[in-house]
Amino acid sequence: MNIFDLFVGMRYLRSRKRHQGLNVTTWISIGGIAVGVMSLIVVISVMNGFGNDLRNKLLKFKSHLLIESKTLESFPFHATLAQDIQKTNPKIKAIQPYLSTEMMLKAEDAVTGILYKGVTDALLSGAEMTQPNMPSVLLGKELGHLMGLVIGDEVTIISPIETVGPLGSLPKMKKYQVSGWIQTGVYEIDTKLVYVSLVEAQDFLERQNHIDGYEIMLHDAGRVEEVVSNLKKFSFPFEVSIRGWPELNRALFSALKLEKFAMFLILSFIVLVAALNIITTITRVVLEKRKEISILKIMGAKQKNIMMIFLFQGIWMGLLGVGFGVTVGVLICFILNRFEILKLPDIYYSTSVPIEMQAWMIVLIACVAILITLLSSLYPAWKASKLNLLEGIKF
Repeated sequence: MNIFDLFVGMRYLRSRKRHQGLNVTTWISIGGIAVGVMSLIVVISVMNGFGNDLRNKLLKFKSHLLIESKTLESFPFHATLAQDIQKTNPKIKAIQPYLSTEMMLKAEDAVTGILYKGVTDALLSGAEMTQPNMPSVLLGKELGHLMGLVIGDEVTIISPIETVGPLGSLPKMKKYQVSGWIQTGVYEIDTKLVYVSLVEAQDFLERQNHIDGYEIMLHDAGRVEEVVSNLKKFSFPFEVSIRGWPELNRALFSALKLEKFAMFLILSFIVLVAALNIITTITRVVLEKRKEISILKIMGAKQKNIMMIFLFQGIWMGLLGVGFGVTVGVLICFILNRFEILKLPDIYYSTSVPIEMQAWMIVLIACVAILITLLSSLYPAWKASKLNLLEGIKF
């Protein structure tokens, strides 16, 4: 593309000699591309924000690594095993044994399913006890809210393990006192999770001195694969399964990636529709300028020059639309992030919509939009270059 091609292409775009609607159509095309690019930047930034916010909350509360028996059965608790594991892996911040199963929780007439989890006493520190003779339990904050409970209330936990009494087999039940709340920041977890002491869980589930596995927290969650590799070389007294947080939450993060890709694909259709409008715009310019195209050919312009003239028009509209779209999209994201205009319900534990812009994603969106407009300009530009000389002069 040379100066001649650029000059003529710009003259054709700004021409007001005929078909005044062309200028309107041009700006509609530019506006369509801008809206598409802006929508993509805002929506993808919001989805990035939600995804990273969820990941940070999960990594703050849930284990970075999980060591379980390969058979997924409980195994004897070895008091020194956790210490030996931590000594050989300085990247490990903490390692805690646990025991968990699904149960039912009853409070007056309300009954709901829960995840009953036995943990070390360190995780239960700070619990308020008003009845020392009754075992304490920590409930997810949202679970307590849904059940209408306050600290000091009594709840009954119903186990799937049956006990044989005078009336036959009955579910095993035990009363607990609510002594505190668990708040992870993830609503689905806070409506199900229940903590008791590990010893209490072992007694209630009749698994004396047995655990389901070890939960490990790392100093740097990003180095999980390195720690997993090191742990696989460790000599365990039984066959183990070691899984890091990416594997433990694979379904969740895969769903988030799929949603982001789907939104990118759907919103790209806005740009595609605008690109189709560019085809119409350039085609109309070609029809209007048939005589001028023939004159240019008589003066020595080659087919390549004619094609580049009209290709430039599509590229120019694409660049202008992408420029407006990126500017407005980034500005909207900045305003939403800075002034927290969009508020969220309480279940999200965030006051406003999280926004996270990624430079590479903005560049990708801009490049895809420009590529779409470039491809949409090729056909009408090619048709213009193939225009018959005599046919053009007749008009």
